[in-house]
Amino acid sequence: MPPGRARILLAEDEASIAQPVIDRFTGAGHDVRWARAVRHVREELPAFSPDVLILDTTLDTDGLELFQAIRFAPEHPPGGVVILTPPGDVGTRERAQQLGAAAVLSKPLQGDELLDVVEDLLTFI
Repeated sequence: MPPGRARILLAEDEASIAQPVIDRFTGAGHDVRWARAVRHVREELPAFSPDVLILDTTLDTDGLELFQAIRFAPEHPPGGVVILTPPGDVGTRERAQQLGAAAVLSKPLQGDELLDVVEDLLTFI
């Protein structure tokens, strides 16, 4: 996939975390949609057809349950799902890895860490 042309769906309920992520990805030329609740993610997956889903585990319901529900579904993003976990939540990190997350990152995010991970994933689609 050519750089700067990816569709990214960000599932994050906190504006203070979401806005910097949106700014970084749009600044890099990506098309970003922001979903603040699981029901919005479920609506956006088939409608937007993202290349990568960035999924916070602490949405209005358990984000990992959503990931488990879509991991083999047709709307699963081809670049995979990047899971965001609370700091120090080793159990959620391990569960996400067991479920097959493309990457697992702890919040707070550092610099371009998330952008770099997603752009690496995009090279495989």
